[in-house]
Amino acid sequence: MSWSHLSTADQLRRARALDALADPSGVFIGAAADHRDALRNELAKTGAEVSDADVAAIKAQVAAAIAPAASLILLDIELGAPAAIASGALPGSTALVVPLEAAGYGDVAKVRESALMDGWSPAAARRMGAVACKLLLPFRVDVPDQADLQEAVAARCAAACREAGTVLVLEPIVYRRPGEEIDPDRYADLVVRGAERLAGIDPGLLKVQHPGSSDACRALDEAIGPGTPWVLLGGGADEDTLLRQVEEACRAGANGFIVGRTIWSDALSVAPADRERVLRERAPQRLERLAVIARAHATPWRERVGSPAAPGIDPYRS
Repeated sequence: MSWSHLSTADQLRRARALDALADPSGVFIGAAADHRDALRNELAKTGAEVSDADVAAIKAQVAAAIAPAASLILLDIELGAPAAIASGALPGSTALVVPLEAAGYGDVAKVRESALMDGWSPAAARRMGAVACKLLLPFRVDVPDQADLQEAVAARCAAACREAGTVLVLEPIVYRRPGEEIDPDRYADLVVRGAERLAGIDPGLLKVQHPGSSDACRALDEAIGPGTPWVLLGGGADEDTLLRQVEEACRAGANGFIVGRTIWSDALSVAPADRERVLRERAPQRLERLAVIARAHATPWRERVGSPAAPGIDPYRS
């Protein structure tokens, strides 16, 4: 078991949370619709006036289309999760994950230290029914001062999630600074080294970028180590690219994926009257194609980490 540093009770809590996030085979089939500023920007391109109520309705439509085919879904707490829960769009069988970071990042290359939402916490997320919390973390190991600050933010969030009886889905993002070109080998190195460093703070699950090749995926898997499951993020890649990336990552040891815009973003550009139909006709099928690949090639999370030892009597009290 790779969690020997945790108490028996914490091992059980983490195992239960990961089981809830995964499908019955132990693979993470994740959908993401927690986009805030990015979604508004996409809708603004249509020239339509978009109110909070409009965004909430769209989030509920997206959740209704994709959540039944997912083992987990990321939704924002401002509009997305409340609308999805209230409307019944979020099935009880699909685990809810909500963000901790504040909205309004804009250019992630300018973020020195990630801000968290005021008045929000993993404990509050747990009370509203979330299984896990997500932290988007612009992170580059080659920018030492920022990396130290960001690692500290992530460590605080991971500890707060453990205290609340949930897990942190940590999403480090290697970003490009204005005018910067990063060659493929260096980019892969930044993704791998960043994930290796952040696995050390013991998050529940790492959500990472594709490092560029099958070989780099294998290096990434080795760097993360057996104690932390990991999934591939979508990053807005086109569907064919994402299908290939998910297969490469899962063959290398990834435990699934969490993707968003590739599945549903084209529905934002159609007329509102057609949006629900377009989502229903396209989004679940895209998610299922990715799921077929992941279930064929991903490592179930318990095969990676192991299972907790048989507990004694009343381990939670002790």
